[in-house]
Amino acid sequence: MKSILAALTIPTLLTTLVAGECPLTQEERYNNDGEQWNDPITSYDGRTIIPGMKPGYADCESCGYSGTGDGYRYFYNYAWNSEVAMKPFWEDRGKGWKEKPGFWRSCKGGYERDGWWGWWKKECKIPSSAKFLGESCSKKSECANDFVSGYADVTCAPTNNDEADPQWKCVLDEDSGAVSPYASTCSCFGVFSCESDDCNGNQCVLSTRDMKKHCKYADEGLFEGGTCSNCRQSDDACKAYGGQDPSKVDTSSIGISAGVVGFACVGLVGGVVMKRKRTREASKADPMKAVEMGNQDASSML
Repeated sequence: MKSILAALTIPTLLTTLVAGECPLTQEERYNNDGEQWNDPITSYDGRTIIPGMKPGYADCESCGYSGTGDGYRYFYNYAWNSEVAMKPFWEDRGKGWKEKPGFWRSCKGGYERDGWWGWWKKECKIPSSAKFLGESCSKKSECANDFVSGYADVTCAPTNNDEADPQWKCVLDEDSGAVSPYASTCSCFGVFSCESDDCNGNQCVLSTRDMKKHCKYADEGLFEGGTCSNCRQSDDACKAYGGQDPSKVDTSSIGISAGVVGFACVGLVGGVVMKRKRTREASKADPMKAVEMGNQDASSML
Protein backbone atom coordinates (compact mmCIF):
# COMPACT_ATOMS: atom_id res chain seq x y z
CA MET A 1 0.00 0.00 0.00
CA LYS A 2 2.60 2.55 1.07
CA SER A 3 4.93 1.71 -1.78
CA ILE A 4 2.17 2.04 -4.35
CA LEU A 5 1.07 5.43 -3.05
CA ALA A 6 4.64 6.60 -2.78
CA ALA A 7 5.18 5.74 -6.43
CA LEU A 8 2.32 7.97 -7.48
CA THR A 9 3.27 11.57 -7.94
CA ILE A 10 0.70 14.16 -6.92
CA PRO A 11 -0.16 15.05 -10.55
CA THR A 12 -0.63 11.36 -11.38
CA LEU A 13 -2.93 10.83 -8.38
CA LEU A 14 -5.02 13.87 -9.25
CA THR A 15 -5.31 12.77 -12.85
CA THR A 16 -6.53 9.37 -11.68
CA LEU A 17 -9.16 10.92 -9.43
CA VAL A 18 -10.37 13.39 -12.04
CA ALA A 19 -10.93 10.45 -14.36
CA GLY A 20 -13.26 8.97 -11.75
CA GLU A 21 -11.13 5.93 -11.02
CA CYS A 22 -10.06 4.58 -7.65
CA PRO A 23 -6.24 4.63 -7.25
CA LEU A 24 -6.42 1.50 -5.07
CA THR A 25 -6.71 -2.13 -6.06
CA GLN A 26 -9.74 -4.07 -4.86
CA GLU A 27 -7.64 -5.67 -2.13
CA GLU A 28 -6.23 -2.32 -1.01
CA ARG A 29 -9.69 -0.76 -0.81
CA TYR A 30 -10.65 -3.11 1.99
CA ASN A 31 -7.32 -3.10 3.80
CA ASN A 32 -8.20 -2.08 7.35
CA ASP A 33 -4.68 -0.75 7.93
CA GLY A 34 -4.55 1.31 4.75
CA GLU A 35 -3.79 5.01 4.64
CA GLN A 36 -7.09 5.80 2.94
CA TRP A 37 -9.16 5.75 6.13
CA ASN A 38 -10.22 8.82 8.05
CA ASP A 39 -9.07 9.10 11.65
CA PRO A 40 -11.41 7.28 14.05
CA ILE A 41 -13.84 9.32 16.12
CA THR A 42 -15.37 8.46 19.47
CA SER A 43 -19.10 7.97 19.89
CA TYR A 44 -21.30 9.06 22.75
CA ASP A 45 -20.68 5.79 24.63
CA GLY A 46 -16.95 5.56 24.00
CA ARG A 47 -17.00 3.27 21.00
CA THR A 48 -15.07 3.96 17.82
CA ILE A 49 -16.34 4.95 14.39
CA ILE A 50 -14.17 5.14 11.30
CA PRO A 51 -16.15 7.57 9.13
CA GLY A 52 -15.06 6.42 5.69
CA MET A 53 -12.17 7.42 3.51
CA LYS A 54 -10.02 10.52 3.37
CA PRO A 55 -10.42 13.28 0.77
CA GLY A 56 -9.04 12.06 -2.53
CA TYR A 57 -10.49 8.58 -2.20
CA ALA A 58 -14.13 9.38 -2.96
CA ASP A 59 -13.97 7.22 -6.08
CA CYS A 60 -12.98 4.25 -3.90
CA GLU A 61 -16.08 4.46 -1.73
CA SER A 62 -18.91 1.96 -1.65
CA CYS A 63 -22.17 2.07 0.26
CA GLY A 64 -21.70 -0.22 3.20
CA TYR A 65 -20.10 -0.69 6.60
CA SER A 66 -18.64 -3.45 8.74
CA GLY A 67 -18.38 -4.07 12.44
CA THR A 68 -15.08 -3.80 14.26
CA GLY A 69 -14.09 -4.94 17.70
CA ASP A 70 -15.26 -1.72 19.29
CA GLY A 71 -17.49 0.02 16.78
CA TYR A 72 -18.03 0.44 13.04
CA ARG A 73 -16.06 1.13 9.90
CA TYR A 74 -17.90 2.88 7.08
CA PHE A 75 -16.79 2.28 3.51
CA TYR A 76 -17.87 5.79 2.60
CA ASN A 77 -17.48 9.21 4.18
CA TYR A 78 -21.06 9.77 5.31
CA ALA A 79 -20.28 13.21 6.76
CA TRP A 80 -18.74 14.68 3.58
CA ASN A 81 -21.51 17.29 3.28
CA SER A 82 -22.19 17.84 6.97
CA GLU A 83 -21.47 21.58 6.86
CA VAL A 84 -24.51 22.17 4.63
CA ALA A 85 -26.69 20.55 7.29
CA MET A 86 -25.43 22.97 9.96
CA LYS A 87 -27.09 26.29 10.74
CA PRO A 88 -23.99 28.54 10.42
CA PHE A 89 -23.71 27.55 6.75
CA TRP A 90 -27.06 29.22 6.06
CA GLU A 91 -26.43 32.28 8.22
CA ASP A 92 -24.83 33.85 5.19
CA ARG A 93 -25.97 37.04 3.51
CA GLY A 94 -24.74 35.72 0.19
CA LYS A 95 -27.38 32.98 0.36
CA GLY A 96 -30.24 35.36 1.18
CA TRP A 97 -30.02 35.53 4.98
CA LYS A 98 -30.92 38.98 6.37
CA GLU A 99 -31.73 40.20 2.88
CA LYS A 100 -34.45 42.89 2.84
CA PRO A 101 -37.11 41.75 0.38
CA GLY A 102 -39.09 44.95 0.47
CA PHE A 103 -42.83 44.79 -0.10
CA TRP A 104 -43.05 42.80 -3.33
CA ARG A 105 -40.16 40.35 -3.36
CA SER A 106 -40.05 36.96 -1.66
CA CYS A 107 -37.18 35.54 0.35
CA LYS A 108 -34.86 33.07 -1.36
CA GLY A 109 -34.84 29.34 -0.69
CA GLY A 110 -36.20 28.35 2.69
CA TYR A 111 -35.84 31.80 4.26
CA GLU A 112 -38.93 33.72 5.32
CA ARG A 113 -39.55 37.37 6.12
CA ASP A 114 -39.79 38.25 9.81
CA GLY A 115 -43.19 39.93 9.47
CA TRP A 116 -44.98 42.58 7.41
CA TRP A 117 -45.47 45.52 9.73
CA GLY A 118 -42.70 47.95 8.93
CA TRP A 119 -42.03 45.99 5.73
CA TRP A 120 -39.28 48.37 4.58
CA LYS A 121 -36.98 47.15 7.35
CA LYS A 122 -37.99 43.49 7.52
CA GLU A 123 -35.34 40.85 6.78
CA CYS A 124 -35.25 37.29 5.55
CA LYS A 125 -34.56 34.84 8.36
CA ILE A 126 -34.31 31.12 8.99
CA PRO A 127 -37.75 29.99 10.24
CA SER A 128 -37.89 28.61 13.77
CA SER A 129 -39.37 25.40 12.40
CA ALA A 130 -36.10 24.58 10.60
CA LYS A 131 -33.63 22.62 12.73
CA PHE A 132 -30.06 21.67 11.90
CA LEU A 133 -27.45 19.10 12.92
CA GLY A 134 -27.09 18.91 16.68
CA GLU A 135 -30.20 20.98 17.39
CA SER A 136 -33.15 19.70 19.39
CA CYS A 137 -36.10 18.57 17.29
CA SER A 138 -39.58 17.12 17.68
CA LYS A 139 -40.10 15.56 14.23
CA LYS A 140 -38.14 14.48 11.19
CA SER A 141 -39.49 17.20 8.88
CA GLU A 142 -37.88 19.87 11.05
CA CYS A 143 -34.45 18.40 10.24
CA ALA A 144 -35.14 17.42 6.62
CA ASN A 145 -36.15 21.00 5.88
CA ASP A 146 -35.98 23.12 2.71
CA PHE A 147 -32.38 24.08 3.45
CA VAL A 148 -30.93 20.61 4.07
CA SER A 149 -33.12 18.38 1.89
CA GLY A 150 -31.20 17.13 -1.13
CA TYR A 151 -27.82 17.91 0.42
CA ALA A 152 -27.75 15.51 3.38
CA ASP A 153 -29.76 12.57 4.64
CA VAL A 154 -30.84 13.62 8.13
CA THR A 155 -33.50 12.69 10.63
CA CYS A 156 -34.73 13.44 14.14
CA ALA A 157 -33.63 10.68 16.50
CA PRO A 158 -33.05 10.11 20.23
CA THR A 159 -29.44 10.58 21.27
CA ASN A 160 -29.71 9.40 24.86
CA ASN A 161 -30.46 5.80 25.81
CA ASP A 162 -32.93 6.86 28.49
CA GLU A 163 -36.62 6.63 27.67
CA ALA A 164 -37.36 9.34 30.22
CA ASP A 165 -34.88 11.73 28.60
CA PRO A 166 -34.34 10.70 24.93
CA GLN A 167 -32.84 14.07 23.87
CA TRP A 168 -34.18 14.15 20.30
CA LYS A 169 -31.78 15.88 17.93
CA CYS A 170 -31.17 16.30 14.23
CA VAL A 171 -28.53 13.79 13.18
CA LEU A 172 -27.13 12.33 10.00
CA ASP A 173 -28.92 9.14 9.00
CA GLU A 174 -25.87 7.06 9.93
CA ASP A 175 -25.84 8.57 13.42
CA SER A 176 -29.46 7.68 14.19
CA GLY A 177 -28.83 4.41 16.05
CA ALA A 178 -27.86 5.70 19.48
CA VAL A 179 -30.90 4.04 21.02
CA SER A 180 -31.96 0.44 20.45
CA PRO A 181 -35.07 0.21 18.23
CA TYR A 182 -36.41 -2.32 20.75
CA ALA A 183 -36.34 0.20 23.58
CA SER A 184 -40.01 1.00 22.94
CA THR A 185 -42.88 0.15 20.63
CA CYS A 186 -44.88 2.32 18.25
CA SER A 187 -48.17 2.21 16.39
CA CYS A 188 -49.50 3.34 13.01
CA PHE A 189 -52.18 2.32 10.51
CA GLY A 190 -49.88 0.53 8.07
CA VAL A 191 -49.48 -3.25 8.26
CA PHE A 192 -45.69 -3.44 7.95
CA SER A 193 -44.32 0.11 7.90
CA CYS A 194 -45.70 3.63 8.13
CA GLU A 195 -44.88 7.06 9.49
CA SER A 196 -45.75 7.48 13.14
CA ASP A 197 -45.97 10.33 15.63
CA ASP A 198 -44.62 7.85 18.18
CA CYS A 199 -41.37 7.95 16.21
CA ASN A 200 -41.34 11.73 15.77
CA GLY A 201 -42.24 11.46 12.10
CA ASN A 202 -39.95 8.50 11.37
CA GLN A 203 -40.95 5.03 10.23
CA CYS A 204 -42.70 2.58 12.55
CA VAL A 205 -41.78 -0.93 11.33
CA LEU A 206 -43.04 -4.39 12.16
CA SER A 207 -40.18 -6.55 13.49
CA THR A 208 -39.86 -10.26 12.79
CA ARG A 209 -37.90 -10.54 16.00
CA ASP A 210 -40.85 -9.97 18.35
CA MET A 211 -43.71 -9.26 15.88
CA LYS A 212 -44.13 -5.80 17.34
CA LYS A 213 -43.63 -2.41 15.71
CA HIS A 214 -40.59 -0.32 16.57
CA CYS A 215 -39.18 3.02 15.39
CA LYS A 216 -36.58 2.87 12.64
CA TYR A 217 -35.03 6.30 12.36
CA ALA A 218 -32.85 5.55 9.34
CA ASP A 219 -35.63 4.14 7.19
CA GLU A 220 -37.46 6.09 4.50
CA GLY A 221 -41.12 5.65 3.67
CA LEU A 222 -42.09 4.01 0.38
CA PHE A 223 -43.62 7.24 -0.88
CA GLU A 224 -41.33 9.66 0.90
CA GLY A 225 -39.76 12.14 -1.47
CA GLY A 226 -36.88 14.58 -1.21
CA THR A 227 -34.49 12.19 0.48
CA CYS A 228 -31.00 11.34 -0.72
CA SER A 229 -28.13 9.13 0.36
CA ASN A 230 -25.01 10.30 2.17
CA CYS A 231 -23.07 7.73 0.15
CA ARG A 232 -21.71 9.49 -2.92
CA GLN A 233 -21.70 6.23 -4.90
CA SER A 234 -25.41 5.66 -4.40
CA ASP A 235 -27.91 6.02 -7.24
CA ASP A 236 -29.70 8.69 -5.21
CA ALA A 237 -26.62 10.39 -3.76
CA CYS A 238 -26.97 13.79 -2.12
CA LYS A 239 -25.73 16.73 -4.15
CA ALA A 240 -23.04 19.23 -3.29
CA TYR A 241 -23.97 22.87 -2.76
CA GLY A 242 -23.59 25.20 -5.71
CA GLY A 243 -23.29 22.44 -8.30
CA GLN A 244 -19.87 21.33 -7.10
CA ASP A 245 -18.54 17.85 -7.80
CA PRO A 246 -19.40 15.81 -4.65
CA SER A 247 -16.22 13.77 -5.02
CA LYS A 248 -14.20 16.96 -4.52
CA VAL A 249 -16.12 18.13 -1.44
CA ASP A 250 -15.34 17.07 2.14
CA THR A 251 -16.60 19.11 5.09
CA SER A 252 -16.66 16.20 7.54
CA SER A 253 -13.99 17.80 9.71
CA ILE A 254 -16.31 20.75 10.32
CA GLY A 255 -19.13 18.52 11.53
CA ILE A 256 -16.81 16.40 13.64
CA SER A 257 -15.12 19.37 15.30
CA ALA A 258 -18.54 20.89 16.03
CA GLY A 259 -19.57 17.69 17.80
CA VAL A 260 -22.56 16.96 15.55
CA VAL A 261 -21.12 13.90 13.78
CA GLY A 262 -20.37 10.49 15.23
CA PHE A 263 -22.08 10.56 18.60
CA ALA A 264 -24.35 7.60 17.78
CA CYS A 265 -24.84 4.59 15.50
CA VAL A 266 -22.29 2.31 17.18
CA GLY A 267 -24.22 -0.05 19.45
CA LEU A 268 -24.75 -3.54 18.03
CA VAL A 269 -28.50 -3.36 18.47
CA GLY A 270 -28.57 0.26 17.38
CA GLY A 271 -26.76 -0.75 14.22
CA VAL A 272 -29.74 -2.91 13.29
CA VAL A 273 -31.66 0.30 12.64
CA MET A 274 -29.62 0.90 9.50
CA LYS A 275 -29.33 -2.66 8.24
CA ARG A 276 -32.07 -2.77 5.62
CA LYS A 277 -31.10 0.52 4.00
CA ARG A 278 -27.38 -0.30 4.02
CA THR A 279 -27.98 -3.73 2.49
CA ARG A 280 -30.04 -2.20 -0.30
CA GLU A 281 -27.41 0.42 -1.12
CA ALA A 282 -24.52 -2.04 -0.90
CA SER A 283 -26.20 -4.37 -3.37
CA LYS A 284 -26.50 -1.49 -5.83
CA ALA A 285 -22.99 -0.19 -5.43
CA ASP A 286 -20.53 -3.05 -5.25
CA PRO A 287 -20.19 -6.82 -5.60
CA MET A 288 -18.14 -6.83 -2.41
CA LYS A 289 -21.32 -6.15 -0.41
CA ALA A 290 -20.94 -9.45 1.44
CA VAL A 291 -17.62 -8.21 2.79
CA GLU A 292 -18.91 -4.72 3.53
CA MET A 293 -21.98 -5.91 5.36
CA GLY A 294 -20.07 -8.31 7.61
CA ASN A 295 -21.11 -8.73 11.19
CA GLN A 296 -24.77 -8.20 10.38
CA ASP A 297 -27.26 -8.87 13.14
CA ALA A 298 -29.19 -12.07 12.57
CA SER A 299 -32.21 -10.63 14.34
CA SER A 300 -32.90 -7.96 11.75
CA MET A 301 -36.07 -5.99 11.38
CA LEU A 302 -37.93 -6.19 8.07
